[in-house]
Amino acid sequence: MALTLLDYLGIFAFALSGALKGLRKQLDPFGVLVLALATAVGGGTIRDVVLGNIPPYWLSERNYVLLVIAATLIAVGMPRLLERTEGVILFFDAIGLGLYTVIGATKAMEKGLGGVGVVALACVTACGGGMIRDLLAAEVPVVLRKEIYASASILGALLILGLQYTALPSPVSLTASAIVVVVLRLLALRFHWGLPAMKAPVKHDDETRR
Repeated sequence: MALTLLDYLGIFAFALSGALKGLRKQLDPFGVLVLALATAVGGGTIRDVVLGNIPPYWLSERNYVLLVIAATLIAVGMPRLLERTEGVILFFDAIGLGLYTVIGATKAMEKGLGGVGVVALACVTACGGGMIRDLLAAEVPVVLRKEIYASASILGALLILGLQYTALPSPVSLTASAIVVVVLRLLALRFHWGLPAMKAPVKHDDETRR
């Protein structure tokens, strides 16, 4: 029950993020809906295919699609949000990142995967939809930039694995891990934390003449 609720919250948060990105890109209503759907279910679809859960979860339960439609309608019906779209998108994206990290890690552990599998599927579930959203919006995916994004998800998954060996009840440890991911992502945005960007070596003039 708790996992289902987290799933619904994650779907809604990511769908709202995708819909707002579509509005910012001035897409038509269908384009906004597609971006919302891709953001909401993209990572979970990749996860389910990897785990062999076919068809993916959202195709067998209409509530997920209804939540995506509801989030899209809310985004379209609140034009004032457009005045600060970027901040709103990043806020809901951070919430989705934390929730989907927990969901991906939990589903991986239910399949009996080891630590590497748990971390990998947590990151894919959390970041996959955002990558698809950014690609459809003709942007470099945020996960490939120097921002703390995938690294926050990885840290959250590692925290989930570590808290398994404590006396904390599972709902508490999962909630704490999600909060850590969300807070870390928001703090990184607020204080411009990021990983160092890699740069290609610059050739000297004498080398270029050769």
